[in-house]
Amino acid sequence: MSTVNTSIRMSEALFGRVKEEAAFNGVSLNAFIVDLLTEKIQDEEDYHDAMSVLKENNQSISREEILKKYVS
Repeated sequence: MSTVNTSIRMSEALFGRVKEEAAFNGVSLNAFIVDLLTEKIQDEEDYHDAMSVLKENNQSISREEILKKYVS
């Protein structure tokens, strides 16, 4: 698997929190960020899949309704 280098900008406060969480989880900063991004992409793919199923069944539900029902 080939990799690429990139940079991101974030506040010092957020960077500190990310470093703390990575250390708490016993992983490198890079691994922690890659895992977060991977999880976010998977969540987005799941959302798009669910929306496709709803559209196929002529149903509609907003993202806000889903979040309200399943995220607390």
